[in-house]
Amino acid sequence: MVVTPAFPGRSGAQDVRRTSAGLLAGIEHDAGSSGFVLGPGQREAAERLAGFGAEVTHRRRARRLSPRPPRSIYLHGPVGRGKTWLMDSFHDRLHVRTRRVHFHDFFRSLHRGAHAPLAHGNASAIQQSVDALLADVDVLFFDEFHVHDVGDGMFIARLLQSAARHGVPLVVTSNYAPDELLPNPLWHDHFLPTIQAIKSMMDIVEVGGPTDFRRFPPAGSKPGAVPGTFSSGRIITPGTASQLGKLGLFRPPAGTARIITPTTQPIVVKNSDPDVLWVSFAALCEGLTSTADYLALASGFETWVVDDVPSPGNSDPSAAAAWQRFSNAVDVLHDQDRRLFLIGEGPLDWDEAGAARAQPADLARIASRLSLLGRSEGGAVSGNDAAGS
Repeated sequence: MVVTPAFPGRSGAQDVRRTSAGLLAGIEHDAGSSGFVLGPGQREAAERLAGFGAEVTHRRRARRLSPRPPRSIYLHGPVGRGKTWLMDSFHDRLHVRTRRVHFHDFFRSLHRGAHAPLAHGNASAIQQSVDALLADVDVLFFDEFHVHDVGDGMFIARLLQSAARHGVPLVVTSNYAPDELLPNPLWHDHFLPTIQAIKSMMDIVEVGGPTDFRRFPPAGSKPGAVPGTFSSGRIITPGTASQLGKLGLFRPPAGTARIITPTTQPIVVKNSDPDVLWVSFAALCEGLTSTADYLALASGFETWVVDDVPSPGNSDPSAAAAWQRFSNAVDVLHDQDRRLFLIGEGPLDWDEAGAARAQPADLARIASRLSLLGRSEGGAVSGNDAAGS
């Protein structure tokens, strides 16, 4: 079934149906090229996206900026069900003006804008940053939409208000249904108006199913279905010289340590290699580093080696902030497709860490992403014999 969008008037209805069918066929073709067939939940989402895309395309071609833009799309479901894949396939086939942002990139742009001089009028620096994000686009794509902090919730509310004012529809992916956003009971009620706004302006589409395709790719699927560089990394325990040597890794001498400042916080790194960042878990996650630091570092280093990683089963609540920063770093590296090596005494098993109070709220997503990495345990190396240096 092809979803035909409800567009005012009869003119152009045939073009809208043709465009919708073409977009859906394109997504199905991309799935086949990657070695799999869309499942029921994925196909329903693809149909909704195709109908939305046809409406946006017709609106653009007709140069008709109606007061009511097409309804936005909110794709949600458990990790690894193909939400981002669907969004990216659709994005690449949609011939209108678009902008794609990841959750962390969005907040980096806001924080960067907050420190920039006001360009005009009485608008705040934050508002000007949001307006710039929405300027000259027909659709904004927002990947990994989640809210765990009341401050982030305020920024999200402003984005939605501004998108409605600019007439820019959104395509959003999230691991959370709208009612599950900002789950902290101390703050959830404050976010209810924004949740209601999401439901009012977006079609909510669940992409479900029993299988995490990051962990269990469909039979015949091709390597390009997952980030190739990120998935070439390794989790290494206990991290002996022999283990590291087989992977082309050699611990830096003490004399090569240096301090770098990616944004505002200095970080002690262990090496001077221009392409490899070798840093301890404590230096990377236990200080005041932010996602902006990780984004800046990811733009400069293709390979990251993080050693002295503690066991994620640590239930000490005082470690919660460090594990949340680690979660943010993994998000950034996965999204930017950077190679990651994690070294620790072990066990380094995020699937077994669910009961630990220190682990982040998005543990399932992080565990799914880290499952893409090979493992070297006690001298045995899974996957390629050498993955980087």
